[in-house]
Amino acid sequence: MYALVATIHIRFFMKAWHQRFLFERDFPLNIFITDVTEFPPHWHEAIEIIYVLNDSLSISINNEIHTLHKSDILLINSEDVHYFPPQSNPVERIILLFELNFIENISDSFQNKRFSQVIFSETDGLDCNKSFVHGTLKNHIIDILHEYENKEEGYRLILRSRLYDILVTLIRQTPTVSISPYEKTIKHNRLERLKNVFDYVEQNYQNNISLEEIASVANFSVYYFTRFFKDTIGMTFIQYLNNFRVTKAEELLLHTDDTVTEVAFKSGFGSIKNFNRNFKILKGCSPSQFRKAIS
Repeated sequence: MYALVATIHIRFFMKAWHQRFLFERDFPLNIFITDVTEFPPHWHEAIEIIYVLNDSLSISINNEIHTLHKSDILLINSEDVHYFPPQSNPVERIILLFELNFIENISDSFQNKRFSQVIFSETDGLDCNKSFVHGTLKNHIIDILHEYENKEEGYRLILRSRLYDILVTLIRQTPTVSISPYEKTIKHNRLERLKNVFDYVEQNYQNNISLEEIASVANFSVYYFTRFFKDTIGMTFIQYLNNFRVTKAEELLLHTDDTVTEVAFKSGFGSIKNFNRNFKILKGCSPSQFRKAIS
């Protein structure tokens, strides 16, 4: 098993939805190992590659659920909305992120393209091309992690070289689809509306938020907002809001001495019954059981 030098244990980043500052100022790459069991809907300009080290986990990308197994490699395109729904057990995976605009002469050629194949598996042995891509990506990802952890002299040159190797493999071996300027504009508009909704929830989750209220934030009718949100995220707005509030409650249970009742109302739940039900759905236990387990 790989050393967890760069392990990140994230419970739930409240403002993770549009990740902007992922990299060192002059370097195009970020890599870490995590076993986080959930992560909220978010997107970023970077391309993301996930390599599963053990067990299986689910991830939603643009309202489509994918199940990954040990050794699977997942590719997430720039500005794809994705999140990890709650997992029953921690699953270790390497996450590699890189931005094309750091790489001369490549960024421009991908302004209007996206990769259409997103999962590469060791079980693709009958398909020589897919098997080759999986093996090549796996080796480069492990090399990058090794160099990043050890940071020997010249490691940045190796990291940049391996990143180029990954890009060449993807460009030559992975199919792409074209995106029209109109499609890009539509997508950016949707993401901007979504950001406004997420910002509003962050600022007002302790209060009652009606569908009429949040629909107006997105400049939609209630009917179109509910369709827009579900089509973009893969869950209803009420589900998202309840998940958000549960995670706020988790932080209070971890870091304060507030009673369960106080935590419920500070997190925006209107009743203890509603709080307990939603907490158990997301965490698999009651708030009281959760606090007892961590004390």
